[in-house]
Amino acid sequence: MKPLKQLCVPRGNVFDPQKRDTVLDLLDLIEKRVSPDEFFSENYLTEGMKALLEQAFRRLEGKSAQGVFKLKQAMGGGKTHNLLALGLLARHPELRDRVMAKLYQSDPSLGPVDVIGFSGRESDAPLGLWGALAEQLGNRDHFKDCYAPLQAPGQKAWENLFAGKTVLVLLD
Repeated sequence: MKPLKQLCVPRGNVFDPQKRDTVLDLLDLIEKRVSPDEFFSENYLTEGMKALLEQAFRRLEGKSAQGVFKLKQAMGGGKTHNLLALGLLARHPELRDRVMAKLYQSDPSLGPVDVIGFSGRESDAPLGLWGALAEQLGNRDHFKDCYAPLQAPGQKAWENLFAGKTVLVLLD
């Protein structure tokens, strides 16, 4: 049997002081500051992540009615990490077969998905959660009647915002 030191060789960038303290946030995904190729080359798909990807893509492809996935507490960033993986694969169909080949065959007719999100760390959004999400879809004025006074839009307003689109909404 080979010693652990031979079996586990860390990537070179593990020792890069500019990289080792990097902690990705949902905002990094939303603002397109995450390289999908780099992300997936440096990460391992856990069993929980595999389950999330399979179930979420079944929903995005219209094969499942389950539309809400509540992630349970995971060790240090696991939930955010799962959201990043899902968002990157939703946004980049060219990566789906390579990353998910052994767990799920995605429907090639599902193109890039609009990925929007909100992080609870950004709780000072002037237009509220709904304004931030509408703005990411390029439709900030869609909820204009809900901005002053700030009030939550109803179900029909959300349906109208998403009409004709495949949208993945990530909340962290």
